[in-house]
Amino acid sequence: MELSPVEIFGYCASAVIAYSLTRSSIVRLRWFNLAGASSFCLYGIIIQAYPVAILNGFITLTNLFFLRRLLFDVERQFSVLAVSRPSNYVDFFLEYHQQEIKHLFPRFMKVSADIKREYFFLTERTEVVGMLSGYPQTNGDFLVDFDFVIPAYRDCHLGQYIIGKGQQLSKQFGFQNIIALADSYEHEHYLHSIGFSPKKNGRWTFDGE
Repeated sequence: MELSPVEIFGYCASAVIAYSLTRSSIVRLRWFNLAGASSFCLYGIIIQAYPVAILNGFITLTNLFFLRRLLFDVERQFSVLAVSRPSNYVDFFLEYHQQEIKHLFPRFMKVSADIKREYFFLTERTEVVGMLSGYPQTNGDFLVDFDFVIPAYRDCHLGQYIIGKGQQLSKQFGFQNIIALADSYEHEHYLHSIGFSPKKNGRWTFDGE
């Protein structure tokens, strides 16, 4: 049976909604769900299925509300907390995510217990969503060689706030500059995405853009 253009449009809208639920990033989930729900709302209006239109219109508005909070209220959501070692929770976090950490930061686990190393929790409200670690330098800079967040927060907004444009790590703890070391291709891509560029000796610095 041949489908009409309206039916094809409805199936495509449904597919986008289904696809959105497979996204690990909260922001991407919201964007795709917004596109699918708004399309399905229009589909409901076209075929005069008003309960479908009303429900998906509500979902569209809900996605817009939460996207606004995710994209523009970053400072009220994210924070960075210094961690004293030894810490059972640091050990638990590293062990729980160790397989992914070994992939993204293959050298880190071998030096994670260095007594000179400093750790910071990255949080959204009261939930720990990531961890940052590195070494303070004698010139006042801070060298980051570990910057890990859980999959749902890998849309770079947290990184932008902590060590990118927001420079929250420097502001809160008085560091002059943040220097980063990349330990994998994925980490290099992330640093580039938040405004860092490679310099001498494999070190990356923020360019202020």
